[in-house]
Amino acid sequence: MKNFFLFVSLMGFIIFFVTSCVKDEFNVDNIATSDWNPNVAAPIINSNLYMWDLMNDYDSSEVFEEYNTNLIYLVYQGNIATNTMENYINIPSQNQSFSQLTINIPGGNLSSDYEVTHNYSFTLSLPNNMLLDTMILKSLDLNLHINHNINYPIDVDFSINNATVNSSPHNENFSVPSLSYDYSKHYNNIKLRLGANNQLSFDIKINIHGDGSANLSPYYFILSIGLNNIGFSKLFGYLGDYNLNLDSDTIKIKLYNNHFDGIINWEDPKIFLTTTNSIGVPINININQIKARRENLPSSSMTITGMPPIWSLNYPSLSEIGQNKLSFYQITKNNSNIVSAFNISPNYIDVVADARINSNGHSNFVIDTSRLHLNGRVELPFHGTARDFVLIDTLELDLGDSTYFKHVDWFMFKIFTTNYYPVDADIQVYLLDAQNNIIDSILPPNQRIAASGIVGPAPDYFVISPSNKLATNKFEGARKDALVNVRNALIKAKLNTTDHGNNIVKIYSYQYINLRVSAQAQLINPYPFN
Repeated sequence: MKNFFLFVSLMGFIIFFVTSCVKDEFNVDNIATSDWNPNVAAPIINSNLYMWDLMNDYDSSEVFEEYNTNLIYLVYQGNIATNTMENYINIPSQNQSFSQLTINIPGGNLSSDYEVTHNYSFTLSLPNNMLLDTMILKSLDLNLHINHNINYPIDVDFSINNATVNSSPHNENFSVPSLSYDYSKHYNNIKLRLGANNQLSFDIKINIHGDGSANLSPYYFILSIGLNNIGFSKLFGYLGDYNLNLDSDTIKIKLYNNHFDGIINWEDPKIFLTTTNSIGVPINININQIKARRENLPSSSMTITGMPPIWSLNYPSLSEIGQNKLSFYQITKNNSNIVSAFNISPNYIDVVADARINSNGHSNFVIDTSRLHLNGRVELPFHGTARDFVLIDTLELDLGDSTYFKHVDWFMFKIFTTNYYPVDADIQVYLLDAQNNIIDSILPPNQRIAASGIVGPAPDYFVISPSNKLATNKFEGARKDALVNVRNALIKAKLNTTDHGNNIVKIYSYQYINLRVSAQAQLINPYPFN
């Protein structure tokens, strides 16, 4: 990650400003049309850089926040979410054929209407051992198949008991024009109330219209029913006991993307687990594993402890349908090994979890859009120590062709810092050719670019006095001429908190480093204008 911790961005900043300003200053057209002076000096940067400036490429998964004490902390987040519950609960089609109904019409030839009523019931086969009181369905296909041998015209009234369609009692009336007949009806808003053990009952009335034909009793009437394409919007009752498979998730700790060596000892790292649950039933979460994992060499991993075996979540009651209920759990240094886990400088925090519906009675509910979110949040307060923490990164850097350098005898830049941070920064920028061979370096060896401010006592560890540092470098002769071959730069930053990481420090939002950069160049005299 470019420009990440304190001064990595600083050197990229310097490189681009120095090269762009020097190029402009030494442009042939500019010199030819101005009062020419063989020695040119100019300030390039005079700026206060706060932490938000120095770490300016964070994105939605990495952001600075600050406590009311102005202490800064980094936040990394990941989200694990279930599908909506309609993807977990699949109500299968229900099909039932009933025993033959025998009809005896008394008397002789039938010349008037004759009615036969009958009650049917059957048990719905529901998943996960559900025992429901009420089903509100957004989709249902009713299919009736009738076989009979009645030689009179008939029609049928069919009613599902205790069912409503758009708030009106359910009833279907239809003629049966043949001895074998199929009737179908689609519903997109039907409410079914079930009896004990998921019993569904309905009444059927057979209207036989006598036309004077012979009475051939006894007659038979056979009914088969199918409930298909069942899609629920709400279910009420005992919702069973079954697993909700949660996706594994990884929280990326981008701070360590370019980490090469050394360590940051975080005094108070935290992991917050938060759930939002709109499923109206008790749910237990089992965190199978939280693991800190380092992929940079040498790779390593460590399981983070501190989670309870079972985490019982809050859930909405019947009066809170459609609402989300929150549950929280915090992993800290007081209940886990999180400090040791972050001492391996992990690139990733892996979270593996599953959830289990644990219905406890008939007052539970689920709606089709109900779901469970599990959010993982890592907080790293800037409170601790850093010792020889090395970041390495590369960037493209083309210093141009010889046009910009052939009329320059030498050039030099100076970097002056006033540092209100409790951090020493030893930074080197290696200039590379197209094959990434080292041509030169920006700073002389072992020349510190920023020295830690003087830190006060605990518990606040305020910087009570800044430190000043001056760094210079001069390019001339073969060093200067070789810069035309620069195509890339490698930045190496070694960071130590006060006293080589032996003292605890804190970093606050109001702290900054004042950076002043100036450049000076000696042009070749006399200047060859032709």
